[in-house]
Amino acid sequence: MMIEDLTDALGRYVWLQRHLGESLRFWGNSEDDGAVTVYLHEVARRFGDHSSGWEALLADSLALDAAERVRAPSPGWEELFRGASTGTSDRLVILLHVVLPKLRASLERFAGQLGDVAEAAEARFCAIVAEDLRAIEERGRILLDERATVPSRRRMSARLGRRLADLSC
Repeated sequence: MMIEDLTDALGRYVWLQRHLGESLRFWGNSEDDGAVTVYLHEVARRFGDHSSGWEALLADSLALDAAERVRAPSPGWEELFRGASTGTSDRLVILLHVVLPKLRASLERFAGQLGDVAEAAEARFCAIVAEDLRAIEERGRILLDERATVPSRRRMSARLGRRLADLSC
């Protein structure tokens, strides 16, 4: 992978996981459900850790100006959480059915483009993040199953999927 492309991808992951972590902290502070509050804060902390990890992998070359490459992956991410309804089920559906699938798919594509030797650190960190996302999703699905019926989740997922179809990582 070209160093410029690698730096752009890392910058998008820095921005995305930093922003998602901040949004999830805000959600957790406004949540009445204690178990969901704890879950959202844990996910926010994990996303913050991921953001720091991606940032540590950014090239430190002045010519690449890595700080300028930390930006939203696509329009709409800034508004994702602000535009969501305040219900627990909606928040969990957005995280579990929109954010995590898009992030996982993006990581899979990214990992597939990495070289075996030159980008080994990035590949290792991708694997760590992918495993974390799997665990986050597993725990979140349990919480969501306790709070929303399957038909209501399907309706919310379909509605959000249409509204947020253009988001990319």
